[in-house]
Amino acid sequence: MNVRVFQALTAAAVVSFCAALVACGNGGASEPTVTSLDPAATSKLQFAVGVATLTFAGGAKVAYGLNTVETLRQKDGLSGVLYDVPMIIGPTSFDVLISTETGSQVLSAGADLGTNHITWGTLNQSKWTGAPRGFKASTSGAFGYGLCPCNSDSGPANGFSPLYQAYLLPVYGEDGYLERWYGGPPAFPAAGPSVRALGWEGYSLGFTDFAVQPAVGTYHLYAAVPPAFDTPQNPTPSPNPQATPTPAPGILAAGAELSRLHPLPSFSTPTFTADRNGGGRVGVSVPFGATEAMVVVRAVGGSGSGVCVQSHASDSYYTLVTHHSGAQDLALADDLGPLTGTGKKTPTICPQESYQIYAAGVNYPAYEASYPGNLSQLPVLRGANGQADVTTSDLLNGTYP
Repeated sequence: MNVRVFQALTAAAVVSFCAALVACGNGGASEPTVTSLDPAATSKLQFAVGVATLTFAGGAKVAYGLNTVETLRQKDGLSGVLYDVPMIIGPTSFDVLISTETGSQVLSAGADLGTNHITWGTLNQSKWTGAPRGFKASTSGAFGYGLCPCNSDSGPANGFSPLYQAYLLPVYGEDGYLERWYGGPPAFPAAGPSVRALGWEGYSLGFTDFAVQPAVGTYHLYAAVPPAFDTPQNPTPSPNPQATPTPAPGILAAGAELSRLHPLPSFSTPTFTADRNGGGRVGVSVPFGATEAMVVVRAVGGSGSGVCVQSHASDSYYTLVTHHSGAQDLALADDLGPLTGTGKKTPTICPQESYQIYAAGVNYPAYEASYPGNLSQLPVLRGANGQADVTTSDLLNGTYP
């Protein structure tokens, strides 16, 4: 989700809330007529799955997992809800037990361990969500483009929703190789100083991958919108986590077929040549079979030297997109950094600033389905093989000269 999404939906939520309370105004019969809408009845959920190729340990290791992509959108393309509880149920042969990265029992799976489902409890683990941005963490939901810990239950008290926050991926992956994916300039619009001050880091790239062995079959995604829960203490889609939910009013459902386990090839770690002016050249070799790749450059906030650092107090993410496979050299411009308070441009990466570069290749239109460019209710989420396969590289760590 983006800022526009949350602003629009927050306004809608306030209207609905006022309709529910007689005392929303000054009370009495003079209250204006207010119409409330059920977002679950007016929004559409779609779901796609694929094989995730996970390259890590400096490119020395490759594991395979499950990739997932979803959209939950209103007719205008904005996210359908501010709050919901997602649940993924795989075929009976799908087993959340062993991490394909670590080779050991998966961590932070809770009651999902040894089952064929991934529930709210797993998605809310701090190992995948990271630290909360505010006074409490947002719980996880399914939104306009991708799962994320972005539910409106984190507040603040006035009811305004948090900004998009990405998971540390892959879920069930190995410590030290988890990556947080954000879309930033030049592929995505840059955010101004006032938006960044709220904690904005970037746009969703849509996918959530899991380091557990995928299985051929049908996967179901359920998104329960209040009050469609079994109990307030354990808000998972009814009837319970051990059985397939029966969609009821307020529960949206979508299915996706994984018909082939042939993965995309591994993605080698990108290279980088700095031009000493803030940017440089990113070298990537996009694997055969990937129809596009998104390269993420993370400038680590708070590191570096010089006046530039004053505008780089927090992390900055930049995204380069390419639409063909093979070896290529991508230009990272010099002046994509956060604007100063007076609107002046800053270097993309400051002198002596730490950076990371990593990439994801896909066989479906991931970038084309993303916000803010795509506001269709049902963007295309599958490639020519009917799946949403992804291959991710390891992190390149460096310090800008």
